[in-house]
Amino acid sequence: MRSFTLHIPTRFVFGDDNLDRAGKEIRPLAKKVLVVCSSGSVVRTGILKRLIRSLEVNGIIADVYDQVMPNPRVSMVDKGGKLAADLKVEAVIGFGGGSAMDAAKGVAIVAANGGSIWDYVHTNGMANHSLPVIAIPTLSATGSEGNAFGVVTHDESAQKISFISPAVKPVLSIIDPKLTMSVPEDYFRDGVVDVIAHSIEAYISSKDYAPLNDRFSLALIKTAVEMGEKILLEPENSEYRGVFAWTAMMALNGINDAGREGPYPVHTLEHPLSGKYDLSHGRGLALLLPRYLRYFQEDKAEKIIAFGQAVFDSSIQNAGEALTAFESWLEKFQRRLTFQSLNIPQNDIPALTDMVFEMMANRKGNISGPRQMNRDDVTAIYLKCLT
Repeated sequence: MRSFTLHIPTRFVFGDDNLDRAGKEIRPLAKKVLVVCSSGSVVRTGILKRLIRSLEVNGIIADVYDQVMPNPRVSMVDKGGKLAADLKVEAVIGFGGGSAMDAAKGVAIVAANGGSIWDYVHTNGMANHSLPVIAIPTLSATGSEGNAFGVVTHDESAQKISFISPAVKPVLSIIDPKLTMSVPEDYFRDGVVDVIAHSIEAYISSKDYAPLNDRFSLALIKTAVEMGEKILLEPENSEYRGVFAWTAMMALNGINDAGREGPYPVHTLEHPLSGKYDLSHGRGLALLLPRYLRYFQEDKAEKIIAFGQAVFDSSIQNAGEALTAFESWLEKFQRRLTFQSLNIPQNDIPALTDMVFEMMANRKGNISGPRQMNRDDVTAIYLKCLT
């Protein structure tokens, strides 16, 4: 294992109907807040009104910035940051899925530091200060409610890049499993794949000896697969949703990667897709993940076999069988995708590869993975997505 420092400052409040406790939980932290959300399901289902009512009953002044869209744009985040600064709010609440929580983190950075959130993406610098961030997820997927990451997309170049800062780890996360019933089924399916990707990428890509982490990764994947299937059969079962919500948070809150290198090369290849074509992030991961695993099938055969045996069938004998089982599950889960099914032109592959290496490569000019990945590797994985 590698040496590491792990700090998780977030206070988690977990359980059904905890949205109605939001004001009571937030009052010791802030008396004036900005709620960052979309104008979609949180409005349509009435849960935004419930949140505002809980805040106001507890004497908290709440303004709403409801301009969040999937794959948040830099201009939207910057505008929200200026609004938060002008209003002199004391905290920013991200209310929604990963896009809302990521946008809230960006708003909190811009409000505290000025400038543009693009100044703080990982290729440019890191923000050391931020307004306090509070997360209330309505979709279990990105784990943003428990980590220091956010992702934004540049309005003009369509580059989608992460920003990382300990300052934006939420001080409070209210995880109410019933809220995830407000999100359409398609986004739930995408969220399950996102959780699987978070759990398997470091497991496959890391070169460090970390057997506890490896077993934990496999447990997270198995639980995500199991709960994904159960929730589709019983969508109003909040117990299943609660298990999955906690799985999603645990997959990317730092514990799973502590002591081992945690490269996320599938995410690196996916960001140009959702940035350029405005795809759901989870759908892009569903497209790429099985092809990535096939590409490194020989390099990581032992780990892929263990994955297949732990998650799908204990009698699996080789990596090919394990990946066939995974691909069959994706088909059953309606997430076996191709470039054609997502309307991605084959002719765009060179441009997509350029986007990866323009803004997301490490200093050596390669992408970290089971081995250093060059342009030929990235292009080959994209080409596998044609069929």
